[in-house]
Amino acid sequence: MTARILSALCFSLALSGANAQTTPTTPSATTTAAVQPPKPAAGDEAKPPVRETPPDQKAYMDVLKISEADKKIEALEKFRKDFPDSMFSSSVDSTILGTLIQKLPDQKARIKRAAQAMYAASTAKDKAASKNNTLVTMASRGAAANRIADQLFTGDVLLKDAEGYARKGVDAMQQNIWISEQREAFAKRKQTMPTQEELVKRFQQQRAARLATLGQIEHKLGRDAQAKKLLEEAYAANPASAPVAAALGEMAAKAGNDAKAMDYLISAKLTGNAPESANLAFETTYKKMHSGSADGLEAMLDTEYHKRFPNPVHVSAYKPTASRTERVVLAEVFTGSGCPPCAGADIAFDAAMERYARKDLAVVMYHLHIPRPDPMTNPDTQARAKNYSVNAVPSFAIDGKKTLGGGSRDMAPGVYERFNKDLEKELETAAEARVKVDAGLNGGNVKVSAAVDGVKSDSTDLKVQILLVEKEIRHLGENGVRYHPMVVRAIAGEKAEGFTLQPKGKGTFDAAFDLDAVSKALKAHLDDFETKRGGGFKFSAKRDQINRADLAVVVFVQDDKTKHILQAAYVDLGTAPGTRPTTLEANGNELP
Repeated sequence: MTARILSALCFSLALSGANAQTTPTTPSATTTAAVQPPKPAAGDEAKPPVRETPPDQKAYMDVLKISEADKKIEALEKFRKDFPDSMFSSSVDSTILGTLIQKLPDQKARIKRAAQAMYAASTAKDKAASKNNTLVTMASRGAAANRIADQLFTGDVLLKDAEGYARKGVDAMQQNIWISEQREAFAKRKQTMPTQEELVKRFQQQRAARLATLGQIEHKLGRDAQAKKLLEEAYAANPASAPVAAALGEMAAKAGNDAKAMDYLISAKLTGNAPESANLAFETTYKKMHSGSADGLEAMLDTEYHKRFPNPVHVSAYKPTASRTERVVLAEVFTGSGCPPCAGADIAFDAAMERYARKDLAVVMYHLHIPRPDPMTNPDTQARAKNYSVNAVPSFAIDGKKTLGGGSRDMAPGVYERFNKDLEKELETAAEARVKVDAGLNGGNVKVSAAVDGVKSDSTDLKVQILLVEKEIRHLGENGVRYHPMVVRAIAGEKAEGFTLQPKGKGTFDAAFDLDAVSKALKAHLDDFETKRGGGFKFSAKRDQINRADLAVVVFVQDDKTKHILQAAYVDLGTAPGTRPTTLEANGNELP
């Protein structure tokens, strides 16, 4: 499965116990239909509606489980007839082609016919779309041609055919037509129209992906001069493309141009998706340029990361308005270091943490094994995802109001603008409880005492949650994010469910985190994940060790049923008592 397809998968993975860790195989988001549950008997706890899997989705997932190639292809053809209007039907041709390439690579004629049928279907779709349109669209055939080329290239079959389809994909990218179609789509959805400059940039990046496919094919065919020209053009438009940077870097290293090779290979490395050959070339070239030593390599990558990938969201320090209340807003982010669209959300919340002090905003990051394994995931973050019924990443909740959506790093400004409106509104909404936290680190133990009173809720589902977070972990995931803030390492309470608070009640809630025990549990989870995943899978790095000098505690009061947050508090264990932000009054003074 290519990284291009996998990027789309981050948005749709149902979580169900241990199976939450598996990578999805469906290429699109799932849609579920609610079934009305029976009315609970008096005194029984109301249960959420049961959700049924739509018939087409179930049928498609069943087809994908078939291992025998011919039976799978036959089932896919039947699926297309049974569900012609299904959202999954557009994937049938591509799945048939992929099955033939993977399972029956020697059947070249059959692969050719499948590719031709796929391209013909996309051409027919374009012609139908152009009938009532002033523009003659080539969108469908261009995307299909590039997809065919990519599949043939990845499977290393029919490379000359792959070259032909790749050229068709590039030729279909006409800037004036593409931009006109984008404008029409934005207008139809009644969304804010991007500027001409932004649309041109998006066009160039999409065209760069097709140039990259063609360039890699030319390189594999041994046409290095043509490949280099195409790849350099693609790199100029999108230096964050791992395959492009890797190919150019390896070519430069082979030619003995170490400085140029290192420049390209650093870009490839920092994407988190560099192939092993590029990683090896990077380490070899670095040592060659440093007298055979790898000393300073990670520090150099840190510097290059900050230089090459500055945060695209530009913010100014928050200045409280006259309407600012005592509320500390809580942002809960469900993410994955192997999820490309999570990069946009992660970067956006990085910017929010620059704009707002912790007395205004507390952010916590729950890492999940979606769509790839994430070494910062743990059973407590999985339990929290289940509590929120999270079935897609990135998802996030501002004071319990959940939404989802992310994108590439460049799309972070749009993500920020979407959630910042809710954040600013919450800052001017009165808190519904008071929370005062006393927390400290003594040796290998974190002890927390959270005093809660002033509760303004009659709910019988109130919980006090106490979270241990590591303020920053350096881990280069497949989405290219190198630094991960506010990573949740453990959640207090049995099964990470927190502590029950009586309606309009008050109380003091104590929790203790044995850091050695927490670290041991993190490692046990990752070890168990490797065993259950099978296939010889191993994490590139296990982030089970905890930096004791970089910890904080987040406490909040929540209605466990509605997910609404009444109030939150943040304590930095690295600051001296008396300077730690907890719950504040509107005038900025700490509550007694």
